[in-house]
Amino acid sequence: MNPADSRSTALARAVKMAANRGVVVARIAGSATAWWGGNIDDWQPDETLLSSRAALERYWHLVRDFRASRLPTAHAIMVYRDGSFASVMLGVRTPEAVTAYLTEAMELARTRSAQPWLRA
Repeated sequence: MNPADSRSTALARAVKMAANRGVVVARIAGSATAWWGGNIDDWQPDETLLSSRAALERYWHLVRDFRASRLPTAHAIMVYRDGSFASVMLGVRTPEAVTAYLTEAMELARTRSAQPWLRA
């Protein structure tokens, strides 16, 4: 992840990819958000921080279906042991789609997290 990327830069990179390869990732920790966009083949979740191996397996299944064009878009929320999380938005092509998935991720994180910064 390149924390210098903006949401618009990440989306611009993702839309340059084939429909079944573009991804936008928002890594959220506290009030900081790091953005990355590009080809799903070039992004890997940080396995050392993931909360469970089972979650990683479900993520890879989702990615396989996306790469095979069985899913035009998909959204995965990666929860990390340090309290941060990543919103992995597969196949997004518009700013509105990014906003919708990010809103969904934040709501889910708020309801399931014990982190005080998410409860505010």
